[in-house]
Amino acid sequence: MRKQFATSIDTDISDSFRSACEKYDLKMNVVLEAFMKQFSEQQFKVEIGKSGIKLKIED
Repeated sequence: MRKQFATSIDTDISDSFRSACEKYDLKMNVVLEAFMKQFSEQQFKVEIGKSGIKLKIED
């Protein structure tokens, strides 16, 4: 089963993401699904600092 997912995203981030997906010849929803799966499985460490939020893959 598929579920529609919509949210607002910063224009610069969205444009960069679209461009990166095109370079890899991947659809954006495929990359987002992979990220969401790994994030929900707690495979990332979330770091919040002065420069913003960063994700690092947990060892």
